[in-house]
Amino acid sequence: MKKLNILKSLVDFIWYITCLPLVPLTLFFAVYMFFNDNVLKVFNVLDQGIIITPWYLKILLLLIAVVLFVSIYSFYLFRSTLVYFKNRKPFDDFVINNYSKIGNLLAISGASGAIISFSFNLFIKSSLQLNFGLTPYLSAICLGLFFMVLSETFKVAKTAKQENDLTI
Repeated sequence: MKKLNILKSLVDFIWYITCLPLVPLTLFFAVYMFFNDNVLKVFNVLDQGIIITPWYLKILLLLIAVVLFVSIYSFYLFRSTLVYFKNRKPFDDFVINNYSKIGNLLAISGASGAIISFSFNLFIKSSLQLNFGLTPYLSAICLGLFFMVLSETFKVAKTAKQENDLTI
């Protein structure tokens, strides 16, 4: 239980310090960039000799914001499942469904991030880059698949536990 308390504390710390402030800041920036084009110079993309219209950059940043919100939501779901673990209910349907949702969301956000990165490099920078090493997108996809497998494992364990409880 001590490790679970440490994990819950770390997840809460990350949630309050990173995720909660990031949501309103991203929403503000996503709206503000449509009113003031000078805010796009923060990304330093326009100053690197890359000719890009602000319209494309705005669409790209909106897609990145959506991927960020999906990742934050999956972190929220993980945070909410830790409460069930603290209450010693690891085989609850809520936990199993959340792990499945987390897996799907992380796999989608990882694949979307990879597609956005690939498209940016291909269409904006006019260079074809394929990374076969460890990338954040590949890590998110692997983590998503891990949560999907974990959900299926918990389903099997729940069924085995129910059958074991019936045989007295």
